[in-house]
Order: sequence, then C-alpha cells, then structure tokens
Amino acid sequence: MKTEITLNEKQKINFSGWTIVFLNIAIIIFLSLTRELFLTGDNILSILYDTSFNYFAAIGFTMLIIMGELDLSIGALYGFGGAMMAYFIFALGLPAGIAITFAMLTAALIGLVTGFLVVKFRLNSMMVTIGVMMAMRGVNSILINKFGGRQFPLSARAFMNVKFYGIWWTIIVMIVSAIIFDVFLYKSRHLKQLYYIGQNANTSVLYGLNSNLIKVICFIVSAMFSTFGGCLMSARLAAPNISVGLNLEMSIITAAVLGGASIYGGRGSTVRTMLGILFVFILKNGMVSYKVDSFLQYVVTGAILILVILIDVRLNQKRT
Repeated sequence: MKTEITLNEKQKINFSGWTIVFLNIAIIIFLSLTRELFLTGDNILSILYDTSFNYFAAIGFTMLIIMGELDLSIGALYGFGGAMMAYFIFALGLPAGIAITFAMLTAALIGLVTGFLVVKFRLNSMMVTIGVMMAMRGVNSILINKFGGRQFPLSARAFMNVKFYGIWWTIIVMIVSAIIFDVFLYKSRHLKQLYYIGQNANTSVLYGLNSNLIKVICFIVSAMFSTFGGCLMSARLAAPNISVGLNLEMSIITAAVLGGASIYGGRGSTVRTMLGILFVFILKNGMVSYKVDSFLQYVVTGAILILVILIDVRLNQKRT
C-alpha cells in the first residue's frame, strides 16, 4: 500500500505540469504572429494529418518507455509496414485491408521475438531493437527494390481519402485513441501496472505482476502499431518508399520525453506523446516557412533531443 501511495504521488507530480501544452501554445502564437499562412485551416489540418501517422508508431513506444524500455526499431518497422503491404498486394494479389492485417500479424511475430530476447536473456532493449532495426532495414530494401517503384492500385489506397466533416479519419482516430489509452493508463488496473514496473520491476513482482509477460505484450503492440502507421503512410504516398520511417525513432523519443515521459521509466502519457509529436511537426512547419535549410532542421531536432534527455537525466538524479 505504501508503495502504491508513493507511486500515485509521483504520478501526480510528474503529470500535473503539462509543459508540452505550454510549448505548443507558445510556438503556435509565435508562428501565428510571424507567418501569415500558418493559422489557416488547410495548414493546421496538414500538420495534424502528418502527426497522426507518426502517432500510431508512438502508442506502443510510450507503453514501453513507461516501463523503462526503449524500442528503436519502430522506424524500421514503420517502413516494414509499407514493404509488407506491397508484398501482399503485388505478389499475392490481396486487398488492402487484408494486406495491412497480415503485415501487422507479421510484425507481431517480430515483436514477440524481440520481447522474448529482452526478458528471457535480460538483454538491453535498446541494443536488441537496434539489431532488429538493422535487420528490418535490410528486409525493407530487398522488398522495395523487388517491386521497382510500382504504385498501389487506387482501390488499395482510396481509404486514405476518407474524411468526416472535412477532417481526415486518421486525425480523429489519433485524438480519440490517445484519450482512451490515457484513461486506461490511469484507471485500468491492468495498464496501471506499466507504471509500477517502470518504477521498480523487482518490487512489482512482490505484488504479483508478471512484468516479463507485460513487456513482451507491449513489444508486440509496439511492432504492430508501428507497422500499421507505416502501411497508412505508404498508402498515402501511393507506393512503398525506402525513406519511410527513416529517423522516426529519434522523433518519437524526442516527442515522448517532451511530453513528460522518462527514459528511466515510471512516467509517460499517450496524449502528451501525441502533443510532443505535434510540437515537432509544428516546429518543422515553422522552419520550412522560414526557409531553414533541411540539413539545419536535423541539427535543430537533434539539439532538442539532447536537451530534453539532459533535462530528464537531471530530474531523475534529483528524484533519486
């Protein structure tokens, strides 16, 4: 009981700041005042649309980082989604819905193996997922080169144009699912276990939590949702592309930590990760409007990642 109270108190402290909300408000105000076209409906919808694709890859990642684990293969699995979708459509002639489903099921097996390696052999999740990332990049290159830039048929990508009241369905799903996941993270007995494991995996065993099983499940979820997001992005582009998902893991880490998550575990929120991704895309949109060199944009994003990790490390040192 004492451990539970302490954990709840820490969650209350860590989640009450909503710093990422103020960062988004600040950058929106700045760009609204300095860039004439920023606050137009089309531009805002475009930013939200871009955010929604990356968000799917961030769902499982957020769950893992809450438990103190990192999945650096999400970018490669994101690209893997498009490559496998192309394989099932071009090689097997399957419709888009079934192709996406099979791609996600294939990714689930990859996530299962990744989680098994991490928990069974007590391997560092960052190093294991770097290995998975490299392997998946190779698979993606083989598959995409095999299909030589062929475009998906219109019937396989028409679903990406579906809108409700002028808003793309992916934006609606993103917002609704982020809220639902957060509610379950706070209220559900099962998902609240992620925070207990992140605070102290060894102590959580004393409370009857099967931390190994939960971690494996979250690696599976991370792989499946990353692949799903990649399928959607490839359908949007009309063809699989080797650049899809490139450096995505760095953007997601930046967004998650900006949203209050900690690489040491015990903290995290799907809504705030979504807002972190939104901040990254607003920043990129602003840099494009200011005609900042594309290579310099990488420098800025990398500097932000270093800064937020440094702040996270200092905060963790103070708590310990």
